Amino acid sequence: MLIPLVALATLLAPPALAQGMDEPRAGLVLGGLMAVAAVAAAVALVVQARRLRRRDLQLHARNAHLAAANAELRQVTERAEAKARMLDGVLAAMADGILVVDAELRLAGWNPRFPDYAGVPRRALRIGMPLREVIRLQAEAGEFGMVDPEAETERRMKMFHDGTVPQRLQRERPDGSRLELRRTPLPGGGYVTLYTPILATPSAAGGDALQAAFRQEWARRIPRLTAAAADGDAAEARAVAHALRGVAANAGWAKAAHMMEGIEEAAAAGALTQLRMLAAGLPQDPAAWN
Repeated sequence: MLIPLVALATLLAPPALAQGMDEPRAGLVLGGLMAVAAVAAAVALVVQARRLRRRDLQLHARNAHLAAANAELRQVTERAEAKARMLDGVLAAMADGILVVDAELRLAGWNPRFPDYAGVPRRALRIGMPLREVIRLQAEAGEFGMVDPEAETERRMKMFHDGTVPQRLQRERPDGSRLELRRTPLPGGGYVTLYTPILATPSAAGGDALQAAFRQEWARRIPRLTAAAADGDAAEARAVAHALRGVAANAGWAKAAHMMEGIEEAAAAGALTQLRMLAAGLPQDPAAWN
């Protein structure tokens, strides 16, 4: 503002002198114009300072609002995490097994009891795992009796897709124990399934028949494992060993189950020499070996 007014004063001064204005009076005019210019510049600076002050206050208020929102978000997050820890503790302390699957029939959560009652390895479970894989692991481990794993998996998955899966049932496990399954649909799709053990004493005759079936399944799968190890087919050996480990665990053959776990680990690591050595030492009658 100051520079244009000074220039204006400079331009106005010569015409004033040319019109006969004496030099002192022209100087007064020029000085007045410069004073006006200085005042205008000062006023402009004050206005600009106030504008900057208002902007600073607005930014300060916005930052304070963001800080308050962040603090509230932290509190909400901490409360949610505390509730999640509490819920995890409650689920872990429950005697029942719990499995949650989402609308796409993928694992969304489970508690520590679930793998024990379902007859699946803990390390095999993962968030997002298709329910189909869990059912197949159960079928391979003999949880549904001596069935064809692929056919049984398809049969059970069809019931889930058709909406005909039972919401409450009881089934006998390979070791003779019984479970009650209660399945509750979720509002957005999926299910929560509760696995509750039923205390009962299995009959001796039934137990003997089951042990015989386990021995038969063991004898049927052992040649497949030995052949896969000899051929260096680690993937096939791992799959067969996993199924045999489930059979051994359900039959109560602890030593055989431990040996199968070692074979699974060797196959997963690609340690073919160790795999062949372990497979060569497997007994034909695991019950006697224990």
